[in-house]
Amino acid sequence: MQAARLRGPVRLLPTMRNRLLAAVSYLGPASLLVVAALPRSRFVQRHGQRALALHLARVAWSGGVIAGWLLAFGPGRTEGTSWFAANLGMLVLTGFPWFVSMSQGLVFLLSLPLGATWLLGLAGAVIAASGHTIDHQAMLHADWSDDAPSLPQAPPSERDERAYARELRERQLERIWSASLVAQAERRRHEQLEELRSAMETVLVRLDHLNRLLSLGEITLARFTAMHAELIGYLDQLRHALTDVQTRRTDAFGATSVPPAPPAMAGVPEVRLLTLALLDRGGVPIVTAGHFPLDESLVTGMVSALDSLSEEMFGSRVHKSQLAQGEVVYFTRGRLTSAFAIFEDEPAPNQIVRLREYVDAFEDANADLLATLPVDTTRLTEVPVPFEFARRLQPDAPIPANGRRPTPGDD
Repeated sequence: MQAARLRGPVRLLPTMRNRLLAAVSYLGPASLLVVAALPRSRFVQRHGQRALALHLARVAWSGGVIAGWLLAFGPGRTEGTSWFAANLGMLVLTGFPWFVSMSQGLVFLLSLPLGATWLLGLAGAVIAASGHTIDHQAMLHADWSDDAPSLPQAPPSERDERAYARELRERQLERIWSASLVAQAERRRHEQLEELRSAMETVLVRLDHLNRLLSLGEITLARFTAMHAELIGYLDQLRHALTDVQTRRTDAFGATSVPPAPPAMAGVPEVRLLTLALLDRGGVPIVTAGHFPLDESLVTGMVSALDSLSEEMFGSRVHKSQLAQGEVVYFTRGRLTSAFAIFEDEPAPNQIVRLREYVDAFEDANADLLATLPVDTTRLTEVPVPFEFARRLQPDAPIPANGRRPTPGDD
């Protein structure tokens, strides 16, 4: 097999049909038909071309001799032209002239071109029938120069064998290292694709959750629009990054696969609290915090009256109400107390949960005091308010860290 590689590609010998067809092409004008047929065999094509060239040389050589004889010893112009045309036509069609009315001297002169070309044609037919070729260029450019004397070679030493073995081992290690780098890069690419697809699925789930919050009225249209635009922009970034990794772009491959997530991915942004009040069962405020435009007792009394009026008119108590300037009032009712909170915008769902937990924690810490009315506010156990307030009660006095402000009875 190694010897075959050194010799080059494998050659197929011409078939018997191709040999006979190539040999027939040397029989006079048969080369015209062979070349016109455009055979697929390269062997037949080459022999047909050489046979055609030989036939044309025969016609030209013999025609030249006949024309020279006609000019020197021929009859009149009209008879000579017709006679020359008849001989030339016979040469083209049969490879022999029209020997009728031809003198012995002209026949003798034609014996050289006819005999030489027909002998070459017969030799070409024999070569073609035997399956050989006629390559003039290879014959004229064959390398017959003497080989240079070979230099004496010393037998390989043991040290040379060790160096050769070391070189082979180093090459093998380089190939293994290169293959490991390719495998590592492809594994990293697969991980990037999985991370991007997972992030895209998370964004789609987040969009569905956002639509559900809007349909339930848990989020305002303005906040929905802003968060929706953030999530759509983030989804476009993920799609571009996925396309870059899939197409194996060199500037994107190996970089951070997932772009940084916007705040909308973490949840609905929280808003600050404006007002917080806890009322006992009689509607009296026991804990107030934040900003009250009027006196706390008046505001809480109005809110309690509004809650009772809603229950009498519509058969249900108020749960949430939105003010004209965008503030949202939330009501939470426990076992012993009720609370209302005014947020500067639609609160996040987790803020509502924290408001309920705050009420439950306050009732658990002060269950004994809340069971009897009136409630002694001086003995209440404070529970930290889990919200950030938007405004202060007084310009020069900050709200305490727990968010609770004393009631009028605390003096």
